[in-house]
Parts: sequence; structure tokens; C-alpha cells
Amino acid sequence: MLTADDVQQARLPLTKLTEGYDKDEVDDLLAKVVATLRAVESGTAIDDPVTADGVLQARFQATKFREGYAQDAVDDLLDRVMTTLRERPAVPVPPPAPAAQATGAPDGAVPGLLAPRRSWWQRVLGG
Repeated sequence: MLTADDVQQARLPLTKLTEGYDKDEVDDLLAKVVATLRAVESGTAIDDPVTADGVLQARFQATKFREGYAQDAVDDLLDRVMTTLRERPAVPVPPPAPAAQATGAPDGAVPGLLAPRRSWWQRVLGG
């Protein structure tokens, strides 16, 4: 099984002449994988953890004649990531935000903000 440090320290070979994967896209996914694995390792909750299915569905723009990561090396690493994510316990999910409490604010008003200004007719007619 991989750890967050294993993924963070992985060095993927670069390619220019053959087709590769866009480096920024791969790096973004791997950063999310590292955050997910760190959350699992520490037992802390994170928003939007990466799942094995999410890794499987990831697609990267192909590169040719510009620098990118070697496709086989990325695919091998992501296979190991998927295996790790399937075998590890689920990432804790943050608790839902507390429901709005009664604050005595008029209907439609956001607590802590000024009430919407009433029109002249509403003030005269009490609406």
C-alpha cells in the first residue's frame, strides 16, 4: 500500500518526443490523492476526497512535442493508488453545517445583515 509520502515523492519520467500526459493535470490529481491519503492516515475529515473510481475515471490531455509525463509510468502509479484507496478505510467526511437557528430576523433576512429596505408603500401599509 502507498502512503501520502510515497505518492508525493514519486518521480515520474518526462517525455517530449512521444505522447505523454499533461504535467499540470497529473500533478493536480496527485495533490488531491496526497491530501486524501493524509486524511486517511491521520483520521481527519476533508471535503471532496479522491476515490478509487475517481482515479479510474481521470483523463489527462495528451502531449506530443512538448514536455509531459510518460503515460506508462503515470498509469502504473495510478493503478497502485487505486489499489491503496480500495484497501484503506474510507476518508472521514466533515459533519454537515449546522442548521440556521432562529434569530428573530424577519423572513428572508440573513442573520447578521441589515434587513432589506422596504418600499414606501410597504412602510405606509405595514407590509
